[in-house]
Amino acid sequence: MKKLAKETIPLTCQIEVPSVRRPLLSIGLALVAIVLSALQSATADELRSSQKRLLAYFDSIYDDGEHLLQVEFASPGYHTKIPTGSIVHPTRESFYYAVALLQRGEASDVQRAQKILRRLLPLQQSDDTNSEYSGVWPWLMEEPLNRMGSVDLSWADFCGSAIAQILVEHRDQIDQDLQRGLENALRLSADRIRQRDVQPAYTNIAVLGGGVCTMAGEILKDDSLLQYGQQRLARIVAFTQQQGGFNEYNSPPYSKVVIGECERILQLCEDQTVRVAAESLRATAWKMIAESYHVGTNQIAGPHSRTSRIRLRETTLDFLAERIGEKLPCHPTMSHDNPRGYAIVEPLPCPKELRSRFVKPAKPIQIQRTFILPRGKTPATVGTTWLSDYACLGSVNQSGFWTQRKPLIAYWATDEDPAVAFRVRYLNGGQDFASMGMKTAQINNRVLCVVHSMKNRGNWHRSLDRTVDGKHAISDLRMRFELDGVGVTARQTGDREFVLAAGDHRITLKAAKSTFAGGEVNWEIGAADQKVFLDGICYLDDLEREFDFSKPIDCSLCVAIELHRADAMPKKSMPSIRRKLNRAIGTWRIDETTRLDATAITSFID
Repeated sequence: MKKLAKETIPLTCQIEVPSVRRPLLSIGLALVAIVLSALQSATADELRSSQKRLLAYFDSIYDDGEHLLQVEFASPGYHTKIPTGSIVHPTRESFYYAVALLQRGEASDVQRAQKILRRLLPLQQSDDTNSEYSGVWPWLMEEPLNRMGSVDLSWADFCGSAIAQILVEHRDQIDQDLQRGLENALRLSADRIRQRDVQPAYTNIAVLGGGVCTMAGEILKDDSLLQYGQQRLARIVAFTQQQGGFNEYNSPPYSKVVIGECERILQLCEDQTVRVAAESLRATAWKMIAESYHVGTNQIAGPHSRTSRIRLRETTLDFLAERIGEKLPCHPTMSHDNPRGYAIVEPLPCPKELRSRFVKPAKPIQIQRTFILPRGKTPATVGTTWLSDYACLGSVNQSGFWTQRKPLIAYWATDEDPAVAFRVRYLNGGQDFASMGMKTAQINNRVLCVVHSMKNRGNWHRSLDRTVDGKHAISDLRMRFELDGVGVTARQTGDREFVLAAGDHRITLKAAKSTFAGGEVNWEIGAADQKVFLDGICYLDDLEREFDFSKPIDCSLCVAIELHRADAMPKKSMPSIRRKLNRAIGTWRIDETTRLDATAITSFID
């Protein structure tokens, strides 16, 4: 039978790394759990609306021939070689379907769930425990681990968490031989997670893997795994408290992973130390989201450490709304998608003191948050977010342009579009280019940007597609300022001055006289697919040229950005950029008392 969610633990103390296994629930907490169980037993077999939607979708895409889900693939451009549009059978989502079927619990559901699990277990790397991929599943049935572009080791974590949930909550629904198979698969997953030993800076996978090892320790009665899980989660809490937040900062999809996995830990785990750590991390994730949520557009204001989209998914808004207890509008221009896997986890309410942040429009405010503390000569990573009732603008002081980074992004609402989106990109052949980075300085609704090259980075991804020698063949390289939405326009208003507009708001862009690799940067306006953009063209030629990014590229490129109402006059001052030793220093004197400076390392002195 389904095991009911336990009560959450109020966070009242700092977390220390444990050296020994702590006691299980105290007598008082056990009594509370018994009372809660009695109160909830009348509805224990009822499915929430989110579970019903998930099951309806998964039922519709189930392939009875393969006993797996079947979907049209959307490739992120890394890890896999299978192209977008291919019909595939995903492993992780099929595990989630098995859990959801067991939660519904009809005889045919249990039979189907067991078929799915028996189909999934052989796909795990299990025949060679010395392999670096032992315990890992491929993303897709069609692409075994040895054929993937690069193996995603985190599939041990994602699939392991679903197996743990089945063994805790649904063991008595499945055959004994399948129980043993799931236990063996969970042990392999947990062993891989422990050997990989992801550090706290990799926030979402650090939390996810710590939870799997804790659950595996309790399920398999393995004290060493439990202790590892305890210590790992405690380290994440201590690291987060030291840093002031998550290194994987302000990330819409991965904040959702942290919340969902902390809920799963609180739902499944008995260990008191682990539960306190999970509640601490859950509260931190909610605080980060609440600080950034912009009611005027129903978006999470920037900057975003990792996200593949520029607007929230409909399912992310549903995920938040179910926990806040308030409907969050999803507008036609936002990203509509199918239900996703966290419906199989019992939701816990957003902390009460944060709920108003999701329903009351913000008064104009600027917040600054340190995401990563300084390390050696590398300064701290600091985000600045400006929020008003009508718009928001966020930037991070240092970042790269790999495909998941959104280092500068703004939103505002118009009569035609509830959330137009402005962002800064750097493109190689039309794709986000990971070997370029940006330094910024922001005051309220104004930002100054200076770009620079980055060493030991890839093209599309920051690491998975690195070249051996650091060289990239380039025929079209440009910095792009892009406005996406209904009714967007672009025009030039002066020498190196441009306006991107939507509704009654504007982005005014002013470029310093800029160069890249000895050539002048030229500026060009364009439009496509409900987007307008200003491009700073750094290199453009029919013939590819090889650029060596193993050392800094000679680059001086600086742009000032101002978000304002159409009836407000932007500042007249222009930015400038100068060279000093091996640095390019951008400066924008906004007025007599206010100045922004951003500095990037260049190659003017070896």
